[in-house]
Amino acid sequence: MTAPRPDLRLMQRQAGELDAQLSAVRHTARSADQLVSAMVTGQGKLVDLRIDDRALHGAHGQKLGLDIVDAIRNARNEALASSLPQLNALFGKQPPPPPATGPAPQRHATAPEPAHYQPEPDDDQSFEELDFLTDEPEPGGGRW
Repeated sequence: MTAPRPDLRLMQRQAGELDAQLSAVRHTARSADQLVSAMVTGQGKLVDLRIDDRALHGAHGQKLGLDIVDAIRNARNEALASSLPQLNALFGKQPPPPPATGPAPQRHATAPEPAHYQPEPDDDQSFEELDFLTDEPEPGGGRW
């Protein structure tokens, strides 16, 4: 006996409704130093980014990029945590188990060994005469 198949059209309609709901929801989070805030939709799309003037002056300017990434990541994590139960319900999946409360296991990352580039025999093509700024094909042949 096979399991009953969900109505595909019903699931598509419900997914469309959920997508519309998530696009209307907003989640705001800040960087660890509170100088950058980001707002994303329930889908995780960035809609607003605010940078405190203090972040542009002094030592804070050097880490502004990291603060921006931190604020956006925090906002997207909130959006994901908020929408996950709805997504699981739509697709009939059980939510993931809560994270363990004990200390995190130690992981020792090993760097991958560098790949060594070995040129092909015909890889010595000169690019001096190529015009990369035009879309015109070369006379007598293709662009590349």
